[in-house]
Amino acid sequence: MPEGILCNRTPINTKEQLDAVLADKGGKQYYQEMEHLDVDVEKLQKTLQDTCKSRIRTWLEMCAHCGLCADSCFFYLANKKDPTQVPSYKIITTLGKIIEKNGNVDTAHMIKCMDTAWGKCTCCNRCGSFCPYGIDMGVMFSYLRGLCFSQGFVPWEMKIGSGMHRVFRAQMDVTPEDWVETCEWMVEEQQDEWPGLEIPVDKEGADILYTVNAREPKHYPEDIAEAAILFHIAGENWTVPSIGWEQTSLTMFAGDWEGCKMQVQTVFDAIERLKPKRVLGTECGHAHRGTVVEGPYWVGREDGRPPVPYIHYVEWLAEALRTGKIKIDPDKRIKVPVTLQDSCNYVRNHGLKDVTREIMSYIVEPGYFIEMYPNKEYNFCCGGGGGLNGIGRYRQWRNTGMKVKRDQIIATGAKLVIAPCHNCWDAIRDLEEVYEIGIKWSFLKPLIIKMAIIPDHLKPQEEEEE
Repeated sequence: MPEGILCNRTPINTKEQLDAVLADKGGKQYYQEMEHLDVDVEKLQKTLQDTCKSRIRTWLEMCAHCGLCADSCFFYLANKKDPTQVPSYKIITTLGKIIEKNGNVDTAHMIKCMDTAWGKCTCCNRCGSFCPYGIDMGVMFSYLRGLCFSQGFVPWEMKIGSGMHRVFRAQMDVTPEDWVETCEWMVEEQQDEWPGLEIPVDKEGADILYTVNAREPKHYPEDIAEAAILFHIAGENWTVPSIGWEQTSLTMFAGDWEGCKMQVQTVFDAIERLKPKRVLGTECGHAHRGTVVEGPYWVGREDGRPPVPYIHYVEWLAEALRTGKIKIDPDKRIKVPVTLQDSCNYVRNHGLKDVTREIMSYIVEPGYFIEMYPNKEYNFCCGGGGGLNGIGRYRQWRNTGMKVKRDQIIATGAKLVIAPCHNCWDAIRDLEEVYEIGIKWSFLKPLIIKMAIIPDHLKPQEEEEE
């Protein structure tokens, strides 16, 4: 059949289109239309010709079906070692078939590809760490998502997420005016306890330009206030941009590569406009990967780097603790069993494993920090990465997959899980809701504020009695 009204090959580019898809609660009409959406074989063949180069074709040909990637996948382990959950099987039976048939596949196969690429893989790339041939399964699943998106076979929530970025340059409907007003509101809320606190907007030449996850102004504005408080304590010269403040990329999760470029370019334009010495991103893994690791290539920067140094929040926090910009009251250090969730996107895929543990050494009383096993670059995904947290169609699949993270946490005996990543924070929150194992979870910011030594000149001054 022709393309559907809601489910089609056209990305969402207007608010009217976005509102129409949002009005279809749960994607009921959207998925009904998808069942009858024809594959544009000619377009798919052209995409394969233009983009599927020797690397991916070689990986598919050289896979020895040895199965060494099987135990690396939390979906495989959580589903009683179902052989159809082996990473190599999942990619060969989806992307492999598309390439083998040169795009001559039907609607049913594309829906299978969609369900596999988003419902049975978070692109954590743990499997790639164990492949003896160095096959990067994460790259192949991301490529498969891109093929699916171009054909209209993308989960309802990811179609919306892509549209949000294209319309608002944010993963949620937060306008520049909404953003600035939220910053002003957070300053007003904190004045009694933190007199002189500021969230400078569009300050040129600052030492730090701070970017966030749109979920913060939309749902967790206190996170922005906490960041401002810690910059205040540390005495930083910082600012936020009025446009280009959103660092995340649901376009990356959706496989919308054109949208990825648009989003990252907005952030880089803010950097060029405000000329900070460096940029700092919030506690979010995929935001860091999308804007700092992958983003420079999407916008065509030949050196593969952002316009100025761009670091993750854990890097700044470790530096602030190391240099004494923020000092911890030893009496307030964490004294309950605590463990740390390693974000796939800035630990396994960007090497920041030791930075996070340096922070633990400052804030946790010796003897109370307990590593998960395995950990660092070999830690398992939280179970909700790659967009999986937000896709209703695969909610039960995600909940089943989270059993691996549940068992890791239980084995530590920890009562608190520190999760310096939005997706990890969400997944562990939901894990507790589903399995009720008796844990708490937290970002770093609120923990640091509770135990930081506050300089006297930043404390509220008591009013003199008349």
